[in-house]
Amino acid sequence: MAVCVVLYVLNGFLIGWVSTYEVLLGIQSPAKVKSQWCAWLLSIAGWAAIPAFVGGTAGYLITAQIQAHHARELESVLDELRRLSSSTTSSPPPEPEGGP
Repeated sequence: MAVCVVLYVLNGFLIGWVSTYEVLLGIQSPAKVKSQWCAWLLSIAGWAAIPAFVGGTAGYLITAQIQAHHARELESVLDELRRLSSSTTSSPPPEPEGGP
């Protein structure tokens, strides 16, 4: 990520910030800007780093969610369900209001 940031800032000063953004995302070809040598490096870094960063972030978030759901032991879940079940069946149902 540090290399991408350095390339982005360097290209921002050399070719302009709008062109840098467009080259990074692949909207504009690095061959169409004035400092091609640096723009090509930024384009390659963007081509490799952006999908890796997005994929890594998504993978981390999905793994964290899966871990959160698997954090409880099955026995504790069953105990809680039994406790909830016994607390609702031990009290009588409420009488309807009004009567016949």
